[in-house]
Amino acid sequence: MQVEKYLEKYQPVIYKTFLRSLQTEHLSHAYLLCGNPGTPLLEVAKFLAKSILCDDPSPLACNNCITCLRVDDENYPDFIVYDGSKSTIKKDEVANVEEQFEKTAFESKGIMIYVLHLIENMTEQAINSILKFLEEPGKNVYAFLTTNNENSILPTIISRCQVMHLKLIDRQEVIKDAMENDVIKEDAELLSYFYNDGELIAEILEDEDEKDAYQLAKESFIKFLEELNKDDGREVIFYTQTNIIPLVKTKESARFFIDMLTQAFKDILTIQNGGSPVLQSYATILQELSKKLVDVQDILIELLKDRNLINTNVNISLLIDHLVLHIIKE
Repeated sequence: MQVEKYLEKYQPVIYKTFLRSLQTEHLSHAYLLCGNPGTPLLEVAKFLAKSILCDDPSPLACNNCITCLRVDDENYPDFIVYDGSKSTIKKDEVANVEEQFEKTAFESKGIMIYVLHLIENMTEQAINSILKFLEEPGKNVYAFLTTNNENSILPTIISRCQVMHLKLIDRQEVIKDAMENDVIKEDAELLSYFYNDGELIAEILEDEDEKDAYQLAKESFIKFLEELNKDDGREVIFYTQTNIIPLVKTKESARFFIDMLTQAFKDILTIQNGGSPVLQSYATILQELSKKLVDVQDILIELLKDRNLINTNVNISLLIDHLVLHIIKE
């Protein structure tokens, strides 16, 4: 993803504000990037952070110098990233940042940076630890925090950060951009729910691990809609247990699967209210389901609730089973 191009085009306020701070050497010791799910928060946070370290900024990170390449390869000891989208950020991880950054920097630049992605997915102990660290930042230590839910973040954390808000790009524009990057329409529509940038969608489909998780979830999603449309709840449950749960067994594929269902049920609700679905590739089956399903809003609430459980130690198979039973009940 060409982050600088994305910032210039879609997030000009963030681009100009950060660039001015960098050029005048008036950087904040901590930044909080806020954006809806799908906005490239982690990519932007890492890029802005990398711009502070870059050997040859032009005007932000060049992505070609030795330092930029080492950061990209996770081979820069003074640059630490913890990703709350993969697992809960724990106190031990925050303690590792504090311990390492209380020492002298390894690199000659003397600058140390940490990125905490989705800080709403931190334990209470980790939040208390990072709050103390933000209160007394070390010299040349910079923090980049991100969140999908600013309202869930402690005011004491927000007050210690410069807050930047990423605006959502219109979904139809994201789909169009993705298709211009050789993504088929069906995948562009589905993935526009997860990634609010067409170029990033194309890159995701080139990443083998991400692509495999997505394809398994997509296959399960299509099969589930087809079974749900057959009107036999017992068959749907049986089919889910024998054909879908064996496919959706990792946290990553479960996230994709539940989020695809969320988009489908949002579209069903839109159709029931006289609107047009985003998932045009599935318009026919969604139209049919809109005539059969009731209490779709309640199903959406359950989908969002179960999605939030994925980062815990919940059993994925039992979670999917519970979700399907709730949908059939409705």
